[in-house]
Amino acid sequence: MAQTLNLINLPDGRVVNETNHDPAIPRVTGYDRFWLSADLGQANDFTAIVGIRDKQFPTVDGGRVVLGPRERTIVYADRFRGVSYVDVVDHLIRLKNAQPFTGKTDLCIDASSLGRVVSDQLTEQNCPHLAIQMVAGQNWVRKGKYVNAAKSLIIEALSVMFASGELTFAKDLPLRQEIEEDLASFQLTTTAAGNQIITQSRNASGHGDLGVSLAICAFASQYLKPQRMEVGHLKGYY
Repeated sequence: MAQTLNLINLPDGRVVNETNHDPAIPRVTGYDRFWLSADLGQANDFTAIVGIRDKQFPTVDGGRVVLGPRERTIVYADRFRGVSYVDVVDHLIRLKNAQPFTGKTDLCIDASSLGRVVSDQLTEQNCPHLAIQMVAGQNWVRKGKYVNAAKSLIIEALSVMFASGELTFAKDLPLRQEIEEDLASFQLTTTAAGNQIITQSRNASGHGDLGVSLAICAFASQYLKPQRMEVGHLKGYY
């Protein structure tokens, strides 16, 4: 068997190896998809959007076609303020439908506080998405589009992904410095009852929106399967 595969990228984000109808070559399905997340600002606060490319391709290992290593890369970052929620909704829909995201992207938003308003508007526009609400505790639960997830779990997942090298920054990513400042503002605090909670101090730029958006995006990529495309029971996926 050749050591390199001819990979076919399908519109929905699946990536399969060409077998040329050879029964000796198994067809393995990988993926090349995106996650977009938005932390929604109130009044004069920033709305921050972060995108992660999540890919895992078929490869040859020991003469067998298997899924290769999973790679997640922060490929998009933007923030803005002074924009109505109606315009934010329109922007998110246009972004999700633009290249390279179209057809293979899952959108998640911070649904805490006024995020529910945006979630309702996205639903009215028939835009599939996940509404993630950060709560106390240590676990997460999903009911339909709503996901209640412990803030400590969300931040811990992001920290582990960075520490293990499973998540990296794209070269020349805009706002990378601002993201790193946001991440440095997260702190682990122990309460009088002995519980550990995550707090966030104001960073040098006085914000934290990009860090929150990235944390939500990373959490979704780790724990929430894509809503429209199932890769199947493949070794090395979730």
